[in-house]
Amino acid sequence: MGLPFKELLPESVIEQALTEIKIKYHQRLFDPIVTLWAFFSQVLDTDKICHNAVSKVIAYLAGQRVEIPSTDTSAYCQARSRLPEKLLEKVFSQSGQGLEEKVVTEYL
Repeated sequence: MGLPFKELLPESVIEQALTEIKIKYHQRLFDPIVTLWAFFSQVLDTDKICHNAVSKVIAYLAGQRVEIPSTDTSAYCQARSRLPEKLLEKVFSQSGQGLEEKVVTEYL
């Protein structure tokens, strides 16, 4: 379990998007990177409740051997509401371009 988007959408891609649109953030549990991974997992989950997204973050952190946060969803929900739409657009665009380049390279 954990955060499957960590593998599919690398931290470096999100950091590049944050830099390009000049978003600064504080290092905390629900920074834009972890929040995006959790949000994408939540959107694709059949049961879209915030608790499931927070549970995936907790599972991810358990593997990191760090202090496990509360299961309270308020911090995640607040962090998710702070995600700028421009960040989502940029990440989707970069991911799409990367996929398109792979397809073009492999099938020429």
